[in-house]
Amino acid sequence: MLPDFYKTIPLLSYLFIWCVSCYSQNGTVLSDEKPENYNTTIVLNFKNNADRKYYSSLGLRNPLAFDPLHLPPPPYSIDTSTNLKTVIKTTIAKPTYLTLKYDIFHIEPGDSLNMDFEILLKTKTALKDTITINHGNVFFIWKGGSSLLFHKYLNSITYSLKDLETADQIAELTSRESLKSMADSCTALIYKDHPILKHDSSTFETVKKHSVHEVLGRLAYRFALLYANTRDESIKSAIETSERNMLEYASLQEGHYDDPVTLGSYGSVYYFFKEMGLDAQAILERFNSSNDTLKQYVQLSLFNDGMLNEEQKLRLIDKLTYPPYKEYALQLDQDPNRAILKSGYINNEIRGARLFDVNDKELAFDELFKTTDQPYLLLDFSGSWCKPCLEEMSVYAETRHLDNSKKVRPIWLFFENDKTKWLNVVERYNLKKENCFLVVGESGNILRKQFTLLFDWEGEFPHYFLFAKEGEIIEKRARPLSMFEENDVSNLPPRKPNKNSGPPIPPPIK
Repeated sequence: MLPDFYKTIPLLSYLFIWCVSCYSQNGTVLSDEKPENYNTTIVLNFKNNADRKYYSSLGLRNPLAFDPLHLPPPPYSIDTSTNLKTVIKTTIAKPTYLTLKYDIFHIEPGDSLNMDFEILLKTKTALKDTITINHGNVFFIWKGGSSLLFHKYLNSITYSLKDLETADQIAELTSRESLKSMADSCTALIYKDHPILKHDSSTFETVKKHSVHEVLGRLAYRFALLYANTRDESIKSAIETSERNMLEYASLQEGHYDDPVTLGSYGSVYYFFKEMGLDAQAILERFNSSNDTLKQYVQLSLFNDGMLNEEQKLRLIDKLTYPPYKEYALQLDQDPNRAILKSGYINNEIRGARLFDVNDKELAFDELFKTTDQPYLLLDFSGSWCKPCLEEMSVYAETRHLDNSKKVRPIWLFFENDKTKWLNVVERYNLKKENCFLVVGESGNILRKQFTLLFDWEGEFPHYFLFAKEGEIIEKRARPLSMFEENDVSNLPPRKPNKNSGPPIPPPIK
């Protein structure tokens, strides 16, 4: 099941915590100099005073669509002197994406956003809210627990990809006419989600460009997963052609390289070529027809993913001309932790995450590796709420061919709020209970964050990771359990220490 915001949304729950650590919730501005006049106002109306604490932190989406996905906010102030109302005043220089708690919205300088906010449900593991916009020419690209029509539409498209069986069907879906039709439908649904959004030419073009890149990003990323999980060479070839077509179509749009949605769509195409196993030069060649700014972004992505050697990195820093790219490259070059993040092993935060087994016994994530006799672990990130996850389990249940494997231990990690539903699923599909574990609360946030940073997880469910029992990642996007065979690990090349992969595996948490 693809996340509602194709690249980043499952990260939001922990990114909020990251943002809070960067700046004060009471509106303290990081800069020593506060502007005398703020140019943009956000008014939050609450039904209950207790709801105020869930909606008082302001953030800024990273325009480069890299980690960290949220940046400290622009200069701002908060006024909570009026009962059941919070007024946030901020200064932005150009149209941008701001964040409030779990929500992300597009806003322009000088706009005045007024909206009602109410918590409908709050438990230790779940938060549901509702938002009503009273005034403001803004639109949300993510609304926390609230459903957006254009998200549902994009989900329906990406979910339907599993039914594509021929190269012709793939070509038809990604034809220029089809891509335009899907983008137009997405535009119409964004307007339906936001009834008071203006229809002037400027606003319409902004929404339209957002729609194009949302569609392209979703499809490009999902096709990458489909490519990894098929052995049909004609399908693989059709998917690669479609990725090229989508890149060409994206290049026809006016470039907005300070827009994380725009760069996210290009990033998804780049990610596809990377997952094909291409080296840095081959990936760059796929973007030969792109403009120079996009080529620089691809090079920066290669730098970010550790695919450039030291000489290449230095040359790249010298020739980057787009200031945000150059600034980010310099930060990467000075980061002493990059080797650790790219070491290819689970880290101590993952090792210490807490899980529960079917007997309600609590254990550390690290114990999965310590207690596994097989040399490999195949992790299935699932949930009882995820329809594709359940379909995959039902297929696996027909054979259960890995249940007694001496080479691979299949492990289901259920990201849940409801233990009863989880246990019902385990029983319904007759899953081996000692291989089923529950992930709740903060542990879910930890795993989402760390698997995204270390192993390029995009947050979709189901997702499959293949690890060696020492904690080394073998495949970031393994085949589903129903398709995975013991020969898949028997045919792996001998594992050798990689001198460029960073330090050895960290010691487990004591």
